[in-house]
Amino acid sequence: VDPGCVVLGGEIGHAGGADLAARVERRLAALSPLRTEVRAGELGGAAVLHGALLTARDAAQDDLFGG
Repeated sequence: VDPGCVVLGGEIGHAGGADLAARVERRLAALSPLRTEVRAGELGGAAVLHGALLTARDAAQDDLFGG
């Protein structure tokens, strides 16, 4: 977890892109004295599937080779 960076993931990040990220970043700047970078995610709707695949791969590697 990095409180200095927020990623707008999934369809929200894909649909809103850099424009939405900039608007959210400006709003956060008005609410908090800590700078928070906001980025649009690049995986779109595939983000959850991608994460699930990586988690499954890591679990399989741990089972096979010890972890």
